[in-house]
Amino acid sequence: MVNNIKESKAYEKCSECGGSVITNSFEMICKECGLVLDKIYKDSSYIFNETNVKNSLNKQYVALGERTDYIGGLGTFIDYEKSKYLKDKTGKLLPPDEQKLYRRLKKNYAQFLRIKNHETEYRIFNILNKISIYLNLNKNIRNNAAYYYKKIVKNEQKIINNISLIAFCIFYSVRKEYHNAPVTINEISDAFQNFGHRVNPRLILRDGIRYKFHLNSNAIPHKSEDYLIRLIDSIINHKNLDDRLIKKGHNWSKEDYKRNLTNKCRTILNNLTKWHRGGRNPFILTGAVIYLADKLLSREFNQKTVLTQKLISDATKIAEYSIRDHYVNLLKPIFITNEFQISM
Repeated sequence: MVNNIKESKAYEKCSECGGSVITNSFEMICKECGLVLDKIYKDSSYIFNETNVKNSLNKQYVALGERTDYIGGLGTFIDYEKSKYLKDKTGKLLPPDEQKLYRRLKKNYAQFLRIKNHETEYRIFNILNKISIYLNLNKNIRNNAAYYYKKIVKNEQKIINNISLIAFCIFYSVRKEYHNAPVTINEISDAFQNFGHRVNPRLILRDGIRYKFHLNSNAIPHKSEDYLIRLIDSIINHKNLDDRLIKKGHNWSKEDYKRNLTNKCRTILNNLTKWHRGGRNPFILTGAVIYLADKLLSREFNQKTVLTQKLISDATKIAEYSIRDHYVNLLKPIFITNEFQISM
């Protein structure tokens, strides 16, 4: 088999806005404006083993090979999975008696042989596939999570809880991927609980502390800027926002309001230094920044504020008291009480 792999160009800055470039779902996109700069072509995740076709002992068809994210394809099985008429290695149909024999063997033992001695991994990777679909994670994150899980299991003598371990691997893979809409540890925990698994943030962090040394720990921590677009989209799509804009007498459309709110939030974040942020949760801080940006827009254009802490909390799933705490203790003294001047 010949694989044609196209080498992608290396981009450091976006050609349109000059923003930084990240990798997301086999594409190189701008982190700031979302422009797709190039596609990334990678090798298949299948592993093909060379076989000697002339060998007279080679009388059965085998699986294509290993995939890190799926355990069901490991091992050998008779012919293809759903084939009704079995053939030998030369492609000729088997005699009726042998057809009956091998069909019975295929039905009774094929599934068992594929997952033999891999029952736990089979169950865990089935859960991984469900969670990936539920959270809409790309294939890179799913494959990396499976790889980290296998690496930890191989090097660790005893695993306390395999389900919480795969949850940590998903969380670690998300941070390593550094894509445009990071998933929080609470969202991963909620996804597992939605499928009936007893996983909470405390167990995920416990596994992280216990097993992280098996992995190369060079992940870049997320910043509030990474969550901004995602949270603003959640607020703009809130069911009550249209009524709020009309009630407060705004002439802006939702698109105009979204653009002005995004620009103001970016300006605020540019003026917040690492010392100001002080290790605060970037996800919660983003919600408070959006609340502050709406207040600053109302003062700048002499209009009434649109957003409330309750609306932001309902749209972003951030607790109201957390938004209020970050706004009152951090943002208000800097941008309102001290009349900090920021420009659009």
